[in-house]
Amino acid sequence: MSEEENKNILPKLNRGFLDNKRQSALRELCEKYRYALEKRDPCDLAHLAALSLHKYEDGTIAFTGDNLLETNHISWPELKVTDAEGKPVPLYTEALWLHYLDRADGHPLEGRWVNLSEIGGLFYQQAFQSYCGDELAEYWRDNIDGLRIICRAWGGWDIPKLADLAFEWRVLPRLPLCLCYRKPAGGNKAWATVLFDASAKHYVAADVAATVGKALSDKLKVKDN
Repeated sequence: MSEEENKNILPKLNRGFLDNKRQSALRELCEKYRYALEKRDPCDLAHLAALSLHKYEDGTIAFTGDNLLETNHISWPELKVTDAEGKPVPLYTEALWLHYLDRADGHPLEGRWVNLSEIGGLFYQQAFQSYCGDELAEYWRDNIDGLRIICRAWGGWDIPKLADLAFEWRVLPRLPLCLCYRKPAGGNKAWATVLFDASAKHYVAADVAATVGKALSDKLKVKDN
């Protein structure tokens, strides 16, 4: 792209423009997933994605699964995602669930934590570490007790002996994430990283895994009062 073309496009790159484009792209993506998923068997989808499948007396069907602390319902065959009270979830959450359903192949969890590069995200790994692990380490520094409180508040559970602090979450039924944190010591700064079960590529694409990891790390940047 020429310098003149760059100048012409720069005024468009404002937050509102990008947000609108992103929302439009997510809506289009959701429709593509619905078109592909509605041709599949709902019992198979539930099995592969580890979701509960409910068949009601009126003949309607819905999937149920947890997204961190929230229980979500996915109607069939409309594939609309709602919260526990029946209200529509944010578009990002809906797109995440439909992507997960579309990709899930039933592969068992491997019980081995790996970084983003090992699940197909080599291109994203450096940036991901910067805006997730590095930012968390800079944010919490030596306040490991405060971080532990926030991790538990968001539904994480302790993993002993993995680091000075380590927590696991199930962001989706077969998508575990792990935070490893080392407090400052010996002149070294605090260090943190967000890891994934080695099976993650069977349930989400690498760029989606990075987005999920970023969303979780952002939730952990609220200090305990």
